[in-house]
Amino acid sequence: MEKYDDIKSRLLEYANKDEDIKAIVAIGSSMRKDIKADEFSDLDLFIVTKNTESWYSGEYPKLLGQVNISFIEPTLGDGKERRCIFDDDRDVDMLIFTPEHFEKIVKEGIAEWVMNRGYDVLYDSMQCTELLKEYIKLGHSNPAMSEKEFINIVNNFYFHDIWASKKLKRGELWSAKMCVDSYLKNHLLRMMELYRYESEGVDVWHNGRFLEEWAGDEILKELRMCFANYDKEDVCKALIATHNLFERITEELAKIEGFEYPNQARDCAKAYLKI
Repeated sequence: MEKYDDIKSRLLEYANKDEDIKAIVAIGSSMRKDIKADEFSDLDLFIVTKNTESWYSGEYPKLLGQVNISFIEPTLGDGKERRCIFDDDRDVDMLIFTPEHFEKIVKEGIAEWVMNRGYDVLYDSMQCTELLKEYIKLGHSNPAMSEKEFINIVNNFYFHDIWASKKLKRGELWSAKMCVDSYLKNHLLRMMELYRYESEGVDVWHNGRFLEEWAGDEILKELRMCFANYDKEDVCKALIATHNLFERITEELAKIEGFEYPNQARDCAKAYLKI
């Protein structure tokens, strides 16, 4: 990660001059101990400042180097991050928070999933180091779900089984495909994470990161049939394959966790899909 040294040096130089900047914390791939950063890794930073607007506007990032691409998008805890590509294709993501907002997301556990693989406090004038030591537990992800949440997600999934099928029948291919290959897949991913963790104690990663390493051969084999080309028949096949995988692992999960299973919702969806 030496290619980011000059950007970090400039950032720390400005932090020492700007009283509004209270903390800078490096997170993400550059801090990982288990799967090391590589040539494609970016630099992820928490920027904790009283003057968030200068970062949102892009004024401050421009001081760090030649910016070729720059935009704002939502991030965890209802925050914002500015994502930039600097010269030499250097990708820097800056999660920008006020001190109060940063403290809130740390204490409430919202930030833990982006910090529990490792972090490095680069600058601190607000006792950020002590805060993180107290609230961030380093180690593997520990996915968890209440029975109420489990039942709600399962019902949601089966409802959208039918919704996607109706879109296909109506000829709304784009809407159907986005439901099958995006919306339903997000629910499937949550259940795959929980299933692999609870059934085998596997170290799973958030947002599908390194899924090929932790999902297991059986799930990976089934996933090959779960994504579709932009074709009505193919989307229909992917919908059924996605349903079958989701049904299998959630039924097993319900047994492992001792959860009630929404059998009526499952049967309703299967009857509509004719499977």
